[in-house]
Amino acid sequence: MNEQNYNINIEKSVLSSIIFEPSQFDELSSLLKKDDFYLPAHQDIYAAIHFLTAQDKPIDEEFIAKELRRAKKFDETAMLDILSANPVAPLNIFSYVKEIRTDSINRQIYQLSLDLQHKFNLKTIDKLYELKEELESVDGLKQKKSVDSFLDYLSTVNLDFEEIENLKFSYLYDNFIVGNEITMIAAPPSSGKSLTAFALALNSARSGRVKHVVYLDADNSKTTIQKRNIHKIVQENRQYITYQITHKRDEIDKTINEAVARDLTGFLFVFDSIKNFFDGLDRDKNRDVSKVMNKLKALRDRGATILFLHHTNKPRKDVEDMYAGSSAFLEDTSNAFILKLNQNKKTFIFKCIKARTGDIEDQAFTYDSTNHVLSKIEVAEAELTKEDEEMIEETIQYLKSSRNKPMWSELWKNLTDLGYDKEKASKVIKSNEGKLWNFERGGRNNQKLYSLIETSTSAKSKVVETVYEYLAPRTPISPRTPDLGLYKESAIASDNSENPKILNNLSVVEKSVENFPREKIEMPTL
Repeated sequence: MNEQNYNINIEKSVLSSIIFEPSQFDELSSLLKKDDFYLPAHQDIYAAIHFLTAQDKPIDEEFIAKELRRAKKFDETAMLDILSANPVAPLNIFSYVKEIRTDSINRQIYQLSLDLQHKFNLKTIDKLYELKEELESVDGLKQKKSVDSFLDYLSTVNLDFEEIENLKFSYLYDNFIVGNEITMIAAPPSSGKSLTAFALALNSARSGRVKHVVYLDADNSKTTIQKRNIHKIVQENRQYITYQITHKRDEIDKTINEAVARDLTGFLFVFDSIKNFFDGLDRDKNRDVSKVMNKLKALRDRGATILFLHHTNKPRKDVEDMYAGSSAFLEDTSNAFILKLNQNKKTFIFKCIKARTGDIEDQAFTYDSTNHVLSKIEVAEAELTKEDEEMIEETIQYLKSSRNKPMWSELWKNLTDLGYDKEKASKVIKSNEGKLWNFERGGRNNQKLYSLIETSTSAKSKVVETVYEYLAPRTPISPRTPDLGLYKESAIASDNSENPKILNNLSVVEKSVENFPREKIEMPTL
């Protein structure tokens, strides 16, 4: 017999470990059989332990000896040798078990090889193949850990009650950007997503809602940054904003790796735009998108708020804009918006497509490129098309000129007779009830009778709230759009101080902003 096919000391140590710590037997019994032991005395002792366990009796020296005497197999010397052997540490016993199992298989292979030399037998050959496969699988055996040890582990990863109880929910901007969450803003090209994202990020820092902004720009060129005067804004606000322009994967990874090693509570990270952070990965595959999103989650788990910009699919007729690529983008975000630019009203409209955290609502803003003021307006106002405004003005004039209060059908007929679409006419009348005109019930069939609200003189947009003001030098910043003169006709965007009409309009806007109190937002301690 080959000496490497058994090890008496290992067998004694394993049996000693079971006697001194019987709880280990449940785990080891599924890995070791009686015949895996080389010495017959060791086989008998292991079999006695198995019997006692099945009978729910104690596994100790007295009961083992009693069972062996009953079976007339008691070997006092072997028993004393086992009791005097050093037990194996629980962390190492599995390695000892694998050694015993390996020796047992090798002995069987050796014996079958001898048998095959004397007599050719197909069954013997088949058994040899089985044993070889079993031998190869020994290294893959995994130790089954006890339920108690698993429960101990679970206690270390269980929900921290005090941490969750004391968690403070916060908005970077009410009903829009939620602190310590991941938000996606998707938009068609040249819709102003970089402009509005930078503005919101900078305002959050200036207002104290975040400690520091890290803007990772892998989309825009240095020429674009210069043209928008972003470099001057960052220079003036460098104490709480870092703007990194990079298109190199190693530079981006270095920044992220440096970040995740620290407490990022109070930090806001902006990724512009997310497609530039894939570097060889496919944004249409869930697996690849998840790799990128996991990096964003790592930052969030360290306390940061994440805002990433994304593109929408190519526009198709009668199909709403939707973010491009895999569903994992939406699955791995808390909240998500589609950004649209209304050229008619010069407004940026954020339509919510996912709201998992917070009381999220659609948002709309106007942007003053001269004073760098982003002002919130009502979404319905921001969405008005030129045709909508024309129908509103026509309806207002019709109400003014009517001697009696007209019925709904009369308002509708007035618009359709002018050539406007029937459904659009109905929508304009309905959507402005209580805003520009009211109705009361009356007439022969209790019809709706309409009258103009006295303050409703036009369809001009009204500023609801100033979101941020004077965030940078007064040099104009324009969104990246083919219409570079987007704001030239807008009174609040013009710098023509010699035009009295514009000056008058500016004073009206300034008063409306002053009369609207800024919301006070209680922020968590950073």
